[in-house]
Amino acid sequence: MGPEQKKAALLAEIEALKAKSLTDDFTDDDAARSLEAVKELADVEKIIARKEAASKALGGVTAPVQESADDTPSATGAAKSGSLGQQFVNSDAYKAFKTANPKPVEKDTPISIKATGLKIMRRKLLDTATTGNAEPVMLDGIEDVTFRPPRRLLEVITRGTTNREWVKYRQVVSKTNNAAIVAEASDSGDPVANTTTGVLEYPAGAGLKPLSTLTTQTAEAKAATYADGMEVTNQELSDDGIISSLIDSTLTENIEITIEDMILNGDSGTDPEQPDGIFNTTGVLQQAFVTDAVTSIRKAITLLRTTSGASIRGVLLNPQDDEAWDLLQDANNRYYGAGPFGSGPRTAWGYERIESQAIPVGQAVIGDFSTIHFLIYEALSVLAFNQHKDFAQRNLTYIRAEMRAMQMIRNAAKLCVVDLTA
Repeated sequence: MGPEQKKAALLAEIEALKAKSLTDDFTDDDAARSLEAVKELADVEKIIARKEAASKALGGVTAPVQESADDTPSATGAAKSGSLGQQFVNSDAYKAFKTANPKPVEKDTPISIKATGLKIMRRKLLDTATTGNAEPVMLDGIEDVTFRPPRRLLEVITRGTTNREWVKYRQVVSKTNNAAIVAEASDSGDPVANTTTGVLEYPAGAGLKPLSTLTTQTAEAKAATYADGMEVTNQELSDDGIISSLIDSTLTENIEITIEDMILNGDSGTDPEQPDGIFNTTGVLQQAFVTDAVTSIRKAITLLRTTSGASIRGVLLNPQDDEAWDLLQDANNRYYGAGPFGSGPRTAWGYERIESQAIPVGQAVIGDFSTIHFLIYEALSVLAFNQHKDFAQRNLTYIRAEMRAMQMIRNAAKLCVVDLTA
């Protein structure tokens, strides 16, 4: 019997003894038992109080948190909803700091805040509990003119988690499709060696099933550390809104830009800590410049369809090349696209145009971006401290965001790099 159940039983017994004490049936034994029951109840209540205190104390102890694909609260109490800055100010670590420092932090006060298990790239839930938390889904042939947020590269890749710091995996280079309709076997004869080549050949009615081939190469993926930091004043740190907006506008943006850069330009040959990006992965298709940028991208579409049968999800362009596409005009200075006042979708040959500053000017990437996997090994943590240089004396605090993740390109032939200039 647990302490809660024992308390309930004692309360029931005490109530019965209390009622019996009002009658002539109340004996000396009942009186002695009443005193014992009250003493036992006090002891049980002390046990329950200690249990609750221990549970509350243990709740403040955090263990390493693995990133999950859902929006469950982390071990530090930071709900994985909202922006990175909102998660930080809602974490138990930051709330404890605010409780201990209700007023702006005084000079030379030591500061140490660590919020772990945060999410920098959050999957949006299909609800309206949080402003802007409903992610629209655009079907082919249907254009939502009410809500059309610009698409980003990190939104079209595959994201998840991993428990391994380093892994070898099979990277598909090419495949041959030998699928065919096969009749039932009508000849059970054994294969016979070809007199010229020596290769075993089955009789025509053997009903032999075809065999497609998959050419792969061994690739490695290891967790890399993505980190950034900034200096803030103690007054900024003490204000929820200010510190949240600073984290969102600086740390979040910088880390996401770095992730995009590694997905595209990562080169383990020049820096062993970097993963190999699209431009440095063997097997990615290449489309040379043909006539102009429009023709070159159309040629790349055909190359993908005839080579790997990729399900194209978009065309990735540098902002300057995307601008050039919008400004394309005919001989009468009429825009080929919707023009400055149009509300149509931003597409290239029917596929969504996606901007990224990480892609070089004059090049584009087209294909199935879901073949790129970005897997988080250690969830994002935000650490604030002033034990750095003379920060405590100057009322400054250093805030650092850090995470570890690995990236893979599963099927390189589903991506194509396009040259847009001669």
